[in-house]
Amino acid sequence: VGIVLSTGGKGDKSFNDAAIAGLEKAKQELGIEYKYIEPKEMASDEEALRFLAENGYDLVIGVGFLMKTSLEKVATEFPDVKFAIIDEVVDKPNVASLTFKEHEGSFLAGVLAAMMSKTGNVGFVGGADFPLIHKFEEGYKQGVDYVNKNFGKNVKVQSAYAGTTGEAFNDP
Repeated sequence: VGIVLSTGGKGDKSFNDAAIAGLEKAKQELGIEYKYIEPKEMASDEEALRFLAENGYDLVIGVGFLMKTSLEKVATEFPDVKFAIIDEVVDKPNVASLTFKEHEGSFLAGVLAAMMSKTGNVGFVGGADFPLIHKFEEGYKQGVDYVNKNFGKNVKVQSAYAGTTGEAFNDP
């Protein structure tokens, strides 16, 4: 298995590390071998995906919705290679699209934040101002609204984004 990590790379204590942990578990339980590539910039995603496809990997994974265009292009060039993308949908027969109900986890985080708030103010900080991250924000706000409606609270949500490009995810 070949995997191209998203911005932030290995050691992000988040998205990429979770992907590597999954591959490590598959290595231990199933005996798979894997290689990961950490592009230095998003513009290198396509090159990294192509490298893995050209070099005989049975499955090539793109970590994150920001790789959609690159993965679509490479999957078209290599129809006999299996691909997967996380957090995006690519409608090709050789691509598995791995999506989640991210708003549900965010709802729970919003409930917890609202229940714990001592000031009546909670915050949501999104990595980058993209539609997928808006789903996280919406779930969070709905969790706060749930607490306000069902527990007689009046908690307000302050929202902000670290940036407007994918590089924001690598800017703590």
